[in-house]
Amino acid sequence: MPRLGITLAGIAVALAAVGPTPVQSQDWTRREFPLAPPNSHSNFVAPFFDGYYQNEDGTYTLSFGFMNRNEADLIEIPLGPDNFIEPAIYDGRQPTSFPVVSYPGFGGPRERGVFTVVVPEDFEGDVWWTLTTDGYTTKVPGRIEGRFEGLIGFESAYALSITPQAEGSQRPIVRFSENGPEGHDLTGIEYPSELTAKVGTPVEVRFWAFDRGERELADVNMSLWKHQGPVGGTIAFESLMEIPEGVRARGTVRAPGPIDVGRPARIPITGTEPNMGRFRATFDTPGEYVIRIRVDNFTSGDSAMGNQCCWTNGYVRVSVTE
Repeated sequence: MPRLGITLAGIAVALAAVGPTPVQSQDWTRREFPLAPPNSHSNFVAPFFDGYYQNEDGTYTLSFGFMNRNEADLIEIPLGPDNFIEPAIYDGRQPTSFPVVSYPGFGGPRERGVFTVVVPEDFEGDVWWTLTTDGYTTKVPGRIEGRFEGLIGFESAYALSITPQAEGSQRPIVRFSENGPEGHDLTGIEYPSELTAKVGTPVEVRFWAFDRGERELADVNMSLWKHQGPVGGTIAFESLMEIPEGVRARGTVRAPGPIDVGRPARIPITGTEPNMGRFRATFDTPGEYVIRIRVDNFTSGDSAMGNQCCWTNGYVRVSVTE
């Protein structure tokens, strides 16, 4: 059976585990705690362990995110000696592009649940994510230890809740074919094949997304991210969805057109293409990319980034040539 926990308890202790590692070349003016107020420029990216949950097969899913401590600067760190996971068997799923984000409430300037690592039930030790920004190194351990024995409702300092939220929200369902395999957790689902594209020529992606929970179901939101790709390479995203008249968009994009990285666009549950997410991606640099699609129901009263719920990730690999 999945083990349950209290989300906010997991947040508090997980963040305390992050810390800078002294590096000879680092600038002492940037020797800061990852949660200190961000500076305007030339600051670093801090990795974060968001917590874990146990799966039905006994394995554990470890959730990781990041905080870009700049006010505006995008930071990109390619996979390799400045961006790696240990043990090495888990290396490679982490992002290489770290935009600045800002969420209301507990969300703040942190992007949570960007990728996961799944470890066996009998796993011992820690999964470390290390990031180095211009010679300044921070690292964080992902772990499934730290139980508070005897306290009702507290299984572990790091345990994430996987039960319905206060009003019944749960993580949405994402499929890359209408009746195909689905993901409904942070690990999410990968597009079944690698797409190919040429620089300047858009590639179109379709997927199906469904709200889930113990309440009246509603629309969900799509946001798009450059998860991995060559440093300096940009992706221009264009939403192809249109919200029917009479449906409140509540701050999300409601008509086809360009959409910024991380900006939510509503996926309609009515109209000619209900529950279908559609977008185009145009690349300006050749290379190997991964697009992350985040599907959330943040318009629900009990779902938000700071609550560690409720969203599901989808990943699309694209090989881009000249």
